[in-house]
Amino acid sequence: MAVVQPTSVGEMVELVKVAVRHGLKLVPVGSSTSLSGNAVVKWERAVVVSMEKMNKVVEVSEVDWYARAQPGVRVEELNLELARYGLQWPVDPASARVATVGGVLANGGSGLRGARYGPASHWVLALEAVIGTGEVVRLGCLTVKCREGYNLLQLFVGSEGTLGIITEAVLRLAPLPRHFVGIVARFNSPEPLVATVVEARRAGLWPIVAEFVDREVARLIGLGDGYYLWLGVDTSPGGEKTVLAKLVEVASAGGIVEATAESLGEFNKLLEPRRRLYSAQLKAAFNDYGDEAFLYFEDVAVPLSRVPEAIRAVEEAARRRGLRYNMGGHIGDGNLHPAAWARRSDPEEMERLMEFFLEVARLAVKLGGTVSAEHGIGIHKKPLLREAALAKNGGSDVVLKLMKELKRVFDPYGVFNPGKIVD
Repeated sequence: MAVVQPTSVGEMVELVKVAVRHGLKLVPVGSSTSLSGNAVVKWERAVVVSMEKMNKVVEVSEVDWYARAQPGVRVEELNLELARYGLQWPVDPASARVATVGGVLANGGSGLRGARYGPASHWVLALEAVIGTGEVVRLGCLTVKCREGYNLLQLFVGSEGTLGIITEAVLRLAPLPRHFVGIVARFNSPEPLVATVVEARRAGLWPIVAEFVDREVARLIGLGDGYYLWLGVDTSPGGEKTVLAKLVEVASAGGIVEATAESLGEFNKLLEPRRRLYSAQLKAAFNDYGDEAFLYFEDVAVPLSRVPEAIRAVEEAARRRGLRYNMGGHIGDGNLHPAAWARRSDPEEMERLMEFFLEVARLAVKLGGTVSAEHGIGIHKKPLLREAALAKNGGSDVVLKLMKELKRVFDPYGVFNPGKIVD
């Protein structure tokens, strides 16, 4: 019906009250970079709530290492501001130039620094949100330690706008690495690539970045033939050459080191091709099928020890179905992003694509992983969420019932983003 751009928490409260009074649905969006369908509008009486005008960094505490930010602040803009203080919000989606703080929190995002820093849930201290009764709730603390009853704060992280709309967040910060080294290495297969990450960790090096693409993506982004690994770590002052030499040593055992970096700035330049993963996959699909292309971009995770097995199994699943396919991802935390595509007008090919999508997700669960690592459930993965929940609970749907009850408690009138995650 409309797009609304609130500028304050007061306007958000009024909007929710109007929605309740008139039976409207509210679909909150940041920059709509999510790939799970959680910003899709599917109802006639729906209002899109764009957070783009609530885009201020309200406060930065360089002593307590937190920032108060409105939900429409873009992640890259936030980090440019924080860099003045030598700080960072270390949640780094590949779409950081456009992804917003509120969107990343609501989606439970992570990104290219997940090998060290993990997902957004690790980097939020408090938040303010408007729930489905029109009430404002403020959850969490300004301190890292905060045990005030049930952890309602974390319910909002990854809730995909189904429980309420975040209007401000207190983000936990980390110092920018002052001493940093990294490499780009090429491998003939995924096994030695993963072994390089494992050996670096065994040597006591804790990667901040551990990213990869397969040979198909490498070709699309202008690299040579092979699987590529970007591996970056911080060091103690004066330890750069020693740590870099160790990275080169472990990578050279199974691959070829193509480039090295002795600072975070240098490494970020080397990392630019990896940030083009999604655009490269889109390009491949549209090169093949033009406007007829239908692209499925997966988001599963498995334990690091099972990554080579998972990569091989995913590749085989695509080959078995004769699908066009490629893959990249966050190797350091086991998060894989295989993509496959089909022609929309070909029912048989589309069916093979859907079968591939389901097989990959079920494979992740079988290997001890998850059907969604950072892109969310939305519409696309609701059946898979149910499968995973039932598998983990011996066939019981108790977890799904709890999720539905939480939705009802926070959103009793069904205002927020209905039809996403659970019905």
